Amino acid sequence: MNEFSLKDNGFPPQGHSSMYIMHKFFGRKQERLINHYINKYTQKEGEIVLDPFCGSGVAIGEALRSRRKAIGIDINPVSIFITKNTLHYVSEDSILKEFNAIETDIKEEISLLYSTRCSKCGMKIPATCFSWKNSILYDKRYTCPKDGKRVENVDSSDLDHYEQRGFPSTNGIFRLKNLKPYWFPTDPLYYSDGEGFLKKERYDHIHELYTPRNLHALARLLDRIKKINPSNLQEAFLFAFSSMVHLASKMTPVRPTRPFSSSWIQPSYWFCTHFMESNVWQLFERAIKGRQGLLKAKRDLKLKIEEVEEVKTFDELKYSPTPVFFLLNSSIVQLESLPPNSIDYVITDPPYGQSIQYGELLYLWGSWLNLLEGYNIILQEEIIINHRQKKSITEYEYLLIQALKQVYIVLKPGKFCTITFHSPSLTIRNLLYRSAIQAGMLFEEVVYHPPARASAKSLLQPEGSQQGDYFFLFKKPLKSEKLSYQSITNEELEKWIVEIVKGIITKEGRPLPYNQLQNKLDPLLYKKLHEAKLLLTFNPKEVKKTLIKFVGTEFSLLETQNGKLANEKLWDIMI
Repeated sequence: MNEFSLKDNGFPPQGHSSMYIMHKFFGRKQERLINHYINKYTQKEGEIVLDPFCGSGVAIGEALRSRRKAIGIDINPVSIFITKNTLHYVSEDSILKEFNAIETDIKEEISLLYSTRCSKCGMKIPATCFSWKNSILYDKRYTCPKDGKRVENVDSSDLDHYEQRGFPSTNGIFRLKNLKPYWFPTDPLYYSDGEGFLKKERYDHIHELYTPRNLHALARLLDRIKKINPSNLQEAFLFAFSSMVHLASKMTPVRPTRPFSSSWIQPSYWFCTHFMESNVWQLFERAIKGRQGLLKAKRDLKLKIEEVEEVKTFDELKYSPTPVFFLLNSSIVQLESLPPNSIDYVITDPPYGQSIQYGELLYLWGSWLNLLEGYNIILQEEIIINHRQKKSITEYEYLLIQALKQVYIVLKPGKFCTITFHSPSLTIRNLLYRSAIQAGMLFEEVVYHPPARASAKSLLQPEGSQQGDYFFLFKKPLKSEKLSYQSITNEELEKWIVEIVKGIITKEGRPLPYNQLQNKLDPLLYKKLHEAKLLLTFNPKEVKKTLIKFVGTEFSLLETQNGKLANEKLWDIMI
């Protein structure tokens, strides 16, 4: 096994390569880390790696890259779609040929929707984007061949053009009659019982997330893509379409530092008062030819992974002489298609409590891709905390235990299971630890890994947002054994946390911000719990609440001196 240390910064963080970052996904893990764990905990090529919550397919891709066979399971059809199209190779020549045909057919038609004039030279050009502020068409952003990039207020001709193209006036009235020639999704952001999505704000339906102009352009583009033959090429273009459809929405805020682009930065269907209305054709062109586009993703796939086959049954996978992958759109809780003791290694990233509502958020792409059949059943079986789905922390724990019991059954005795977890809540992290133990696993260790780069959310909330991931390592015993674990009181746990945090500050030799203390705490806390054979049988208070109790007796809070984070305080030991 590879003994390269993964502790803290001993394994430098690294961003994603093109094949993975083409399509947005929430909570995607660093491929270099995943690849290292796969190579460390499997011994040879051809062994079977399972990811029962496969998400966007990073673990599946990295298993294949290491010449292992891979099984990916996910309850959400959008995850299966993204994983499959990440791994299916389509030739660059066929992509370029089809893109050129689409460009000939509809580029001018779509570009005319965004037509404006350069205020300096008067040249007629398509805007890169318009912005809307408080429901009013506000400014235009374009690149003039003569006068370069410009950002300026819209004028009367821009307003007239918007209305003349058959769209409603800027007071926000939605006239569906002008958009009916092409299909677009109108799915409600509600559950079947009438409850609104937990992550829904002011919008009630998918189509309301778009301006009428962008909705029309997307619908026209999708209609053309659906005429592509053969089917594998159509799937690749649907993948490209899906990768940019959220960037055409109203959930993309104007950013002063990047005035010509934006992103879906909030994990919710949020209401943005000043948003970008990006040119759909230019978004699509980037989705094919851009730095994170389809062509580069397929080029990267070909370089990293030899062309592999997708199989339809476990037996096909087991007896294949070459690396293959098998995808199942199924609930892991109900999964019985994999034989017991058949998997060599499990690496997975289950939903962590209520932080990211995968079922709700992937619904946007599922709507456009027409993948919502049976979606309410999918949401009912999703392992998540969501009071709108009537799922409390108790229900979440029950479902997680059932899933990990299934993982335990299919994993070979003596083999390992790595579970990555990203949650600032000690309650939720403890619940994962407890669930795996109750499923029959033996705890080995937990390692913290910093992020490749800080997320937008963590930059906005440096103290409260979890940065990086915890990798919990468990092992299936060679033979089933009943282990006895003792409980621990709140008071005892508080003493342990205080003792560990003081030790971290002493070792560092300087005051530390809270998020650094939190990141370093878990590996030490769970090692101590394991050695004492203690199982947390309750929901502990969050670390910060525990530490605050001891400010003035054990700890002091200092203001930052460098001014990098104005609201951050440093924790030190009382003298």
